[in-house]
Amino acid sequence: MSLTNRFGLVAGTTALAIAGTAFGGAESDNDALAQIAELKQELAELKQENSQDWLTEQRSAEIRGIVQDVLADADTRTSLQSSGAMAGYNNGFFLASPDGNFSLNVGGQVQIRWTMNMAKDASNTQDSQWGFENRRTKLDFSGNVFSKDWTYRVRAAFNQGAEQGSSQDANGAAALDFAYIEKAMEGGMSVRVGQFRAPWMREVLVDSAYQLAAERSILSSLFGQGYSQGAQFGYEMDNMRFTAGAFDGIGGANNNNTGWYNSANTNWDNTPTNYAFAGRGEFKISGDWSQFDSLSSSKTNEAGMMAGVAVVYERGNKNSAADGTKSFGVTGDFTWDFGGGATLFASGVWVNNDLQGSSSKNPWGATVQGGYFVNDDIELFARYEYIDFDVDNSDTSKYNGFTVGANYFFAAGVKFTADFTYNMKSLSGNSAQAALNGAGLRTDAPGKDGQWAIRAQLQLLF
Repeated sequence: MSLTNRFGLVAGTTALAIAGTAFGGAESDNDALAQIAELKQELAELKQENSQDWLTEQRSAEIRGIVQDVLADADTRTSLQSSGAMAGYNNGFFLASPDGNFSLNVGGQVQIRWTMNMAKDASNTQDSQWGFENRRTKLDFSGNVFSKDWTYRVRAAFNQGAEQGSSQDANGAAALDFAYIEKAMEGGMSVRVGQFRAPWMREVLVDSAYQLAAERSILSSLFGQGYSQGAQFGYEMDNMRFTAGAFDGIGGANNNNTGWYNSANTNWDNTPTNYAFAGRGEFKISGDWSQFDSLSSSKTNEAGMMAGVAVVYERGNKNSAADGTKSFGVTGDFTWDFGGGATLFASGVWVNNDLQGSSSKNPWGATVQGGYFVNDDIELFARYEYIDFDVDNSDTSKYNGFTVGANYFFAAGVKFTADFTYNMKSLSGNSAQAALNGAGLRTDAPGKDGQWAIRAQLQLLF
């Protein structure tokens, strides 16, 4: 009922009441006045009710107008961007177009380590040292462009300690790890060009974030590949995959982000490597390829087995530090994921170094390691390795040691590692320095053994 109709009804009722009082006499005056007062009160309430309804409707219209303005402004802003762009976190932060043809994944790794070392010096006394370091600090960018077949990866490292195959100084200056472009083709084939790790030792191909102990084995540090520049062809089937390529060098820090010739001396022969080739085959006996991306196991993984074999051939330039050395190497490895939280990994390597003007050397080594999750968060592990570096016939060219420790997983990307390494025979000389530093060890004085190191490390992945 409208306010006008309600007002007419009340007025008519009031008039009838007044007329009634004229015939009712003085005795009805009090009753009439009371009715009039009651009708006035009802009329006031009706006016107030309609006023509030109108105010509510006005506010609703204003709110609708504001919402429409905001939506129009949002449409104007998003019209300048790719419609429906997606962003979020899935094992790393990501941005992606709705059709998936463009994507950017952003991740990182931080390793903070404390190390204590006890070693015998020439006077047969114990010289203890300890300290902290930012072992690894990395920013990782990867994704695809134009289609899902064109992928890329660029990773910068700010390492305090020397990474396997890294040109890092100890001051934490930035340097490139990965910088490559890859094209996937039909039939499981792919081509990769840029800077990456050549297909050689599996322990090095597994990223440092997914190692079993705090550091890779000394074996992999001595024989393993660094970051090389080159081109690589890959072919993957259900149970087999192969990679092979040509590179500017297989191992060492001198191959990182280098030019194609020695610009300082304008002498092509001063570059370290004349040519280098590497090829690797992997055979999945059971399980899924993804579970072999880590050297740890998982209670959620099914059982799986994988075997791998790889070969390298490299020749140094005669006027460089390599002095024309020809190197041929072969490595083999076996990974057994038992499922339910247990894993076993074994690796062996043999290399022939044909030195110019000298007899050839044949260094070799082997390592075996395993881990077991005692519960959902704690993983125990152990590793043994033996190396004969074939420098001479003395024990100083051999390493014989073991490592034991545990991992505690606060979360999927937060891991604390503590381990203990002891050497019964230790390498000496400059050739072993970088590898031993990574393990928290130092080169021994000739004939000394019994050195040990404790490492405690917190790792964060994001």
